[in-house]
Amino acid sequence: MAHYYFENTPHGTRKNGTKLNTKTHYDYIFREGEYAHMENREEDLAFTSYGNMPSWADHPGMFWEEAEAHRDKPDGRAYREFRFALQEEFTLAENMELVEHLLKETGIKDHHAYSYAIHDKAATFDKDHRNIHCHLMFNEKIIERDRPLPPDKFFNHYAVNRSGEPTQGYRSSREFITKEMTLHLRKRWAEMVNDKFQEKGLSTCISEKTLQTQREELVLSGRNEEAELLNRTPAPHLGSAYRNPAVMQKIMNQIEQTDHESDFPETIEETDISALSSKEQNVLIFANDALLRQVAQQIQQERLRLQKDQNIEKAKIEAAEIKEEPLIITIGDVYSYLEETASNYRKLADNKLGAYKTLKSQILNDQQLRLTAQDKAFNHQYDKTRKAYAKTAKELQHTKELAASLYGVPDKTHELAEYSKKIKLLTEERNLLGKQLNNYRHAIDGEAKEKIDDILKTLQQKNAKNQQQSKQLYAEYLSFKKQVDKYGEAAQKLSTEKMDTILFTDKLPATLNRRCKISGIQSISSLKILVYRGDSYALLDQLPTLPNTTKNIDTSYTVTAVKLGDNISHGTVPKYELQITIDNSSKWKIQTSSIPIKNDSTPEIIRLYTRPESKQKNAALQKELARHTHPILQAAHNQQKQAISSHISSLAEKLILKEKDIHLDAHWNNKSEIIDKAKNAEDRMYQGWHL
Repeated sequence: MAHYYFENTPHGTRKNGTKLNTKTHYDYIFREGEYAHMENREEDLAFTSYGNMPSWADHPGMFWEEAEAHRDKPDGRAYREFRFALQEEFTLAENMELVEHLLKETGIKDHHAYSYAIHDKAATFDKDHRNIHCHLMFNEKIIERDRPLPPDKFFNHYAVNRSGEPTQGYRSSREFITKEMTLHLRKRWAEMVNDKFQEKGLSTCISEKTLQTQREELVLSGRNEEAELLNRTPAPHLGSAYRNPAVMQKIMNQIEQTDHESDFPETIEETDISALSSKEQNVLIFANDALLRQVAQQIQQERLRLQKDQNIEKAKIEAAEIKEEPLIITIGDVYSYLEETASNYRKLADNKLGAYKTLKSQILNDQQLRLTAQDKAFNHQYDKTRKAYAKTAKELQHTKELAASLYGVPDKTHELAEYSKKIKLLTEERNLLGKQLNNYRHAIDGEAKEKIDDILKTLQQKNAKNQQQSKQLYAEYLSFKKQVDKYGEAAQKLSTEKMDTILFTDKLPATLNRRCKISGIQSISSLKILVYRGDSYALLDQLPTLPNTTKNIDTSYTVTAVKLGDNISHGTVPKYELQITIDNSSKWKIQTSSIPIKNDSTPEIIRLYTRPESKQKNAALQKELARHTHPILQAAHNQQKQAISSHISSLAEKLILKEKDIHLDAHWNNKSEIIDKAKNAEDRMYQGWHL
């Protein structure tokens, strides 16, 4: 059963106000030390984790022990603790994911040493439910990873030398100490949990608000029955009473009695609350609160179920409308498809070419194969010896040439002697390497011959396989390159065309009606409608707020609009400018209507479809909105999107098949009845072409 609890505590205290021992508190929540085997506890340790522990702390217990040892006594704090409820509707992994999300969002995950434990036990007064909660301890020192500190400096106050360089301690965060931050954390945790409920399709939610605030909001929304259930004293925290079987039984008896009295009001006996002890009053309040919370939960579940049913019906209606929306495809849509397809093939071609070049470099000729086999037979020492011999021989030759140039030169006797020594050493090294090479060569022709032949055979097989695979990679590269050229050339031809030109549409009506959408987004039915001389105009601008009084005030405004019933030509309708004012009844009325003219002497128009560049800009936003859309609507949008994609790809392929030139005509699939003869004749020019 969903419930809310979140506390932000700066180092726990005992009843007498003294600070808890940090290590002892850690042992308690991690069930270690003396708390490893507690009796008469139905609580289970479900999961533990920790992070950002310094190198000197092999275990978080060591860290918290040092934190307590270096804490400023008596009032200093070594840790801050978040205690919060998790939800039984989620799996352990999902609850862990929420905890990790909280760690990341608060910055604890990246900047503070922390440890947390998840406890899971049966709910005390309702064994059918679970009480799952988390204890998160973290140290408020902001760790500097490039400046690790030992314990004696880690917990010290931050200090710098005269040069401003830090010498000990880390800065302590003050981010979590304010009431505003606690309120933010409480609200944010509720949002995170509710998002998870929604993601899982569960009709439940939690709230961080007080009973009084929730009650006021329910009253304002007309949900008085639920509001009345919140008009109660919140249940007290009974603490250690849970561990007293006698008190627990008394609480259970009180809950049963209260439940019975709610079913049979005539059996209720008047109770003088003031005559009860403080403990008895708490038991009575707790029992009453427990029952009311159960009833409130049931009512909320039923309300959310009804809301869910209503959302389904609403989504079905909207999905049906989406399926009836016209498919409108422009040159820009086809151009974007061609560009994207060419780009995708280009990536594939680049990957294949890179793989081909890598594999090609591994293919060896016959001589290289034999040398590789020989080298491998001698644990890769043969090739190393050959190269060392060649290098030494080259250096020896160069040294001899330098020495020869010094013979008979005055004052060069010392240098000549040095070169002579070097020549001697290099000659000895070359001779030694030469002997090693001779030994290898004898072995190659003798005892190692069979081993080398076996290795060579394996290498030849692998080499042949690499050759075959490289040919396949290169063939695939050429195939993808051909597609890049094909789609790229088609896109290049389209790049000079007007991107707004419509190539295909279906289900687009002949005249403007309330189901049409401005720019393919805003429905006409959602706009303000004003009537003028028998015509209905849908206003594209927001009307100004009416003043308190309209007397002697100039309230004439200019707004833009479209007129219902106008003919739709190539996905557009005329744009109107209206002069509007307020009549004697304080209502807006139209004074004049006109169609503005552009500089090229053509009338201004309003598009009923989304322009290609707008589609690209809104793609990320639409994707984000889809995450919070009902699955039925998501399916309808996806179906519509797939239909559009199918038409775009078909149009693109038809354009590509035209080898020499791409002749562009607008192709219409308009099944609406067109009354106007001139319009009918115009449309017949475009009919007869179908995908």
